[in-house]
Amino acid sequence: MTSTAYKHFIAASAHLHRLVRAQLVGDDGLAHAPTQILGAARLAGLLMFRSFRVDSSALAPGMRMLSDEARHGGLRLRDALFATLRQLGHPLGPDDLDPHCMTPALSRLAFVEVHERLTPSTLAYLEHSPMGVRNAALAAAAACAGLVHDHAAALPAHQAAALACCGFDEGLTTVPWPLRPAQLVATRGWAATAHIRTMS
Repeated sequence: MTSTAYKHFIAASAHLHRLVRAQLVGDDGLAHAPTQILGAARLAGLLMFRSFRVDSSALAPGMRMLSDEARHGGLRLRDALFATLRQLGHPLGPDDLDPHCMTPALSRLAFVEVHERLTPSTLAYLEHSPMGVRNAALAAAAACAGLVHDHAAALPAHQAAALACCGFDEGLTTVPWPLRPAQLVATRGWAATAHIRTMS
């Protein structure tokens, strides 16, 4: 990765970290650690799915679909997660994960709700960035690692990382929901403003 590409990667990761912190909150405005961590991971998986060479137009949104691309994409997302966690002081690997936390039941938001809150803004942001959707997925995985670090006091890192891997798998094997024009219009201004703030 060139220095310019790395700069865009870091900017995207920071942007997606802020997006999750702002959008995945309860009615009381408070953050719920599992919901935010799983949400960022689901977003990473959904973005990676959008990079697959598959025509999903005839597939029902939300249906699960296994593929070799999903398996390879999952390995890349996990690598990005663990590499960022190591940089943040959490030297974890696949053998350290708590399998009991690999469940979407820990989230307070359904998958489709996470999609509706995060995907339109993310795709609008990418319209102003030279970054492709696959690298954006990796940036979302890095942002997820940042959330694991942020919430370590509430949810130990080995449990949070396991939850993140669950979210990756969900996103990688779920046919994305279509975007309504109103969703893009409503979020494009926020995304552009956030992008300018990130790059300044």
